Amino acid sequence: MERISTHQFTILSTAVLLGTTYMVAGSALAGTAGRDGWMAILPGFALGIPLAFMIFSLMPRYPGMNLIEISEKVLGKWLGKGMGLLYSAITLYFGAILLGQGVDMYNRSVLPLMPQYILVLGLFVIVVYLYFSGIEVLSRFSEVVFPIIFLSLVFIALFSIPRFERGELFPMLDNGIRPLLKAMSNVAPWPMEYILFLGGLLPFLPRKAKDLKVLKKGVFKAFFMVIALSTLMVVIQIMTFGPFETSRLTYALLVLGNMVEISRTISGVEVIFTLIWTGALALKVTALLFAGIWGLRTVFGIKSRKASVRTGVVVGIIYVLIPLYTLTGITVVVEIQLVDQYLILPFTMVWVVLIWGVERWKRRKKSFSH
Repeated sequence: MERISTHQFTILSTAVLLGTTYMVAGSALAGTAGRDGWMAILPGFALGIPLAFMIFSLMPRYPGMNLIEISEKVLGKWLGKGMGLLYSAITLYFGAILLGQGVDMYNRSVLPLMPQYILVLGLFVIVVYLYFSGIEVLSRFSEVVFPIIFLSLVFIALFSIPRFERGELFPMLDNGIRPLLKAMSNVAPWPMEYILFLGGLLPFLPRKAKDLKVLKKGVFKAFFMVIALSTLMVVIQIMTFGPFETSRLTYALLVLGNMVEISRTISGVEVIFTLIWTGALALKVTALLFAGIWGLRTVFGIKSRKASVRTGVVVGIIYVLIPLYTLTGITVVVEIQLVDQYLILPFTMVWVVLIWGVERWKRRKKSFSH
């Protein structure tokens, strides 16, 4: 079985955790909490840290198992398999609609006249290549892509400074705390997407006790970097466009990219940013594809190469049909929000906390009996 190093885990975690949320964070949070939307990022993302630590606490007692296998051991075979099926359905469906978001991003920005099937198939080919290359190649891909994404976002921040309107951030909390709490509930599902991927990634991680400590530090680093970067991006959008216009622009960062001008000779570089951010999209979709197929293999006991190929073909058809015929345009953005709020957030929190709680209860009961 493939293994990734602790360093690769940290970079891969950061890239998957960031995903494509930075592209829509400004619109989602400014639309909910106005100029205070940036304050929701820290508490919203931080909700994922204890869940990651709960998962890590299970690793020493169930070495080499993913969270679905652990679920079957702790909760029982049938309940565990039911959770595994739901896990697979959520991750695969969410990955497919994220692919549709990439198509929507291209259609709204640099390629409005490009036929949709070309965009879908083009993105899908990249995802398939990364999937069949394996999790180690995906980790190396993240080591290449994430620094470029990071630099592109910092670049936009620096060249947006001349357009800042500092008064747009004040007064703080002028609408009270309730809109901010609602914005936090919008952010909370984003780290849960990563937690679902982490649950399937466990067998590919180092298992020694010293490595486990490094993995926990890696999660802290990933969350810290994503929180800082996401907060910066939302603040920049609010200070440039104001809260009302930021909430209206679904992909405000692309608009900022179009406004970037260097020495009055280079302008409108949103095409370059769109290409760079396609790497982030492909990485996140591939991570969800891995998670979904890991889940199906575990639930149905798929081990042969022939059965794995059949499973991959069926999933591939779903990944093409959903963004091509089911969800297009603004509907894909709305669908992502609905799946986040009503499927990913409640399922992930209940599943992880239930496994962790029942496992601790069983261990305590066993120790008392002795």
